Amino acid sequence: MTHITRKTLPLASAALLLATTAVPAFAQSSVTLYGVIEAAIVSQNHASPTGGRVVSVNQAGEGFLSASRFGLQGIEDLGGGTKARFVLENGFNSQAGTFDQQGQLFGRQAFVALQGVWGEVALGRQYTGAVVAISMVDPIFIGAPPTNSWLVYLTGQRFNNALTWTKKFGPFGMNLQYALGGIAGQASARSSASGGLSWEQDGNVFTGQLQQTHDSQSRSAKTWSLGAKVSYGQWKFHADYLQSQRDPGFDVTNGGLDYASITNMSTAATPTTVAAIGSVFSAARRDQFFTLGTSYLLNPSWQFIVAYMQDNTSAVNFSGKRQTVYGVVDYFFSKRTDVYFAAAYERVDGGWSGLFGTTTTNWTGGNGVKLNGYDNQMSYYVGLRHRF
Repeated sequence: MTHITRKTLPLASAALLLATTAVPAFAQSSVTLYGVIEAAIVSQNHASPTGGRVVSVNQAGEGFLSASRFGLQGIEDLGGGTKARFVLENGFNSQAGTFDQQGQLFGRQAFVALQGVWGEVALGRQYTGAVVAISMVDPIFIGAPPTNSWLVYLTGQRFNNALTWTKKFGPFGMNLQYALGGIAGQASARSSASGGLSWEQDGNVFTGQLQQTHDSQSRSAKTWSLGAKVSYGQWKFHADYLQSQRDPGFDVTNGGLDYASITNMSTAATPTTVAAIGSVFSAARRDQFFTLGTSYLLNPSWQFIVAYMQDNTSAVNFSGKRQTVYGVVDYFFSKRTDVYFAAAYERVDGGWSGLFGTTTTNWTGGNGVKLNGYDNQMSYYVGLRHRF
């Protein structure tokens, strides 16, 4: 994958956007505007209980490879090897120009950090440790639409109120994260803790991560993962394994009332919420997930990606499997702009049967109610992406 190229704005211009009062200018300070905008024509079968096909721009607001975003990153050299920085990152839906991430202005990331010989300490809205660890080794950095990013229902995607420490020791990396719950009198409620190790050198990456997340009732979800990306010439080989164990009734949305504090980890059973891979279970739930994939860079212009994802879910009165296989042909006009074709085939079995195109609501895993959709779905994408 190519790196995002960014345009640096003058500090004074950024200050006019970000502050209502004047601030001193420092010679060692900078503010950078960066972003990605992607749009894709998508065709999917079995998009409704009657088997109808839908053709649209984007799937659930996303192209296949990246979620559209723009952000501001500022950094100031404080001297003596110490730096301060911030990130404010907005997500938006390119097909309509609307906010993504529950309509939040900076729903992707919003944090301030201090760097030094001790590493970096960041405070604010941040990615979960588990999703970062998997994205480091995933063939497409976890992807964007529900077709290829449903892993995030197991890891969670972002925490509010997060304090994260990271440190590099040569090729080795270490991270610790704690997200405060913010509920009076309940220290563990809605809190999360995570920690992990990584190793990166010469295009090879290995990760391991532990995470425990509590919902508003202090019910927990525990995950652990291992991942690897191995480079050999123009080839990259990707593998990850994640295991998740959830308490009965675990629901970070607090019954569908809060989708922002801990994102994309639960789908509540409500009259307006359609059943999904992240649906709440009345009994303890266990998931065993893995990805295997490879990518090949033929030359600076052409890249090919193939991957397979599988998750096995088990609980009292429930046993189900979800599988996804996808392929991408990606052509780069430049380091900033590429066009791609992607195809994905998905299948569910057992308790997840009928997941695709379902309109079933008020659904809890293990309740014996069969979903009213289809067991498979085929999706095609033709997309354009530009980084700035």
